[in-house]
Amino acid sequence: MATVVFTVQSGRDPSRVSSPVTGVVRDLSTLGMSVITPKIAPDGIHVMYDTLMTTRNRVDATVFVEGDPPVHVTGRVVWFRGAEEPKGSYVFGMQFDQPTAEFEEGLNLK
Repeated sequence: MATVVFTVQSGRDPSRVSSPVTGVVRDLSTLGMSVITPKIAPDGIHVMYDTLMTTRNRVDATVFVEGDPPVHVTGRVVWFRGAEEPKGSYVFGMQFDQPTAEFEEGLNLK
């Protein structure tokens, strides 16, 4: 559907930010999206929790939909699991901090 490039920011230490990871958007709405990714913990920073599973981490993402300008979103991961395809990949569901008018208008989601 679309390409996404995201980084993960530690909730415990906001100065710790992962290197960018490229994934594929599986589902997209004005409130959130699911992403298929080859890495669930880039640079050791898990997309959902810190290593003790006590603090939520943050995701900063840019979505590239062909024919539309890139859209920047931030939020938190609300679920994750292993993906069936491609082998060894993962899928996570991200809830946006704020609904994205860009997606609503650009993707005719109204």
